[in-house]
Amino acid sequence: MGHERIGFLPKSKQWNAIVQQLSEYQPSAETTAKIADNTLTCIRKNYEQMPYDESVSKAIKFLAMLSVSANQDNQAAFLRNNGCAVDDKLSLFSLVNSAKNFITTEDGSLETNKIARDAVLQAITTYQSHHTSDQLTLFGDNNEPVWKNVGSGAAFCELARSFFAAFTDRQIKYYIERSAASEINDYATLQSFSAGISQTADAISHHAFETSKIMQSFAAGWFNKHAVTSVPADNKITDFLRISFSKMREEFRREAAKE
Repeated sequence: MGHERIGFLPKSKQWNAIVQQLSEYQPSAETTAKIADNTLTCIRKNYEQMPYDESVSKAIKFLAMLSVSANQDNQAAFLRNNGCAVDDKLSLFSLVNSAKNFITTEDGSLETNKIARDAVLQAITTYQSHHTSDQLTLFGDNNEPVWKNVGSGAAFCELARSFFAAFTDRQIKYYIERSAASEINDYATLQSFSAGISQTADAISHHAFETSKIMQSFAAGWFNKHAVTSVPADNKITDFLRISFSKMREEFRREAAKE
């Protein structure tokens, strides 16, 4: 059956693995291929607009601000002066709440706002988890050692890559489900397919993380040039997002290309 599907599938081995898993929950190889192609097309179109989305811009600004704060005399005061209501010990709880309150939108998509906020929360939680010593707990009282060392291009790069990976992970799952709803007419089959997506979650997350790798060296260079000692201007953040999403879109374009 794998040979019969080759003509339909995008080139990426990782994307092929996702489609192969999805096909186990949908009897038609052609329909599965359409869902895969529709997903990549929608993401590429969506990512063309993301550099100008208020929520996404605020998400990157928050991460940049967090990194810049480590290079200030009083990190917590700097963050509070820039609209982030953190406590003096930079607990994960206060960082999460300040991110939620900072990443808002007046006129933008509420759906994108939620995805962007969730992606930032995952990025900071993952970073703290990876950099917490044995003496500290993830929700401990004093996490300053973790965030005092986040003021470098390498640290911002790690945060940014986690954000793009989490953001992309959620986008892929959303567009797969949306495409499936339009391509699968049988309710029972659609229910089976939707349930099967949860079984494919690990493959989707891995694909999103690997895809996000394409922008990590650029992220480090951008931070070192524009954001070491001060919060970058909004137009610089837009430039960062424009180039980053362009790199991601090109990667999805390659995956959508047929053999």
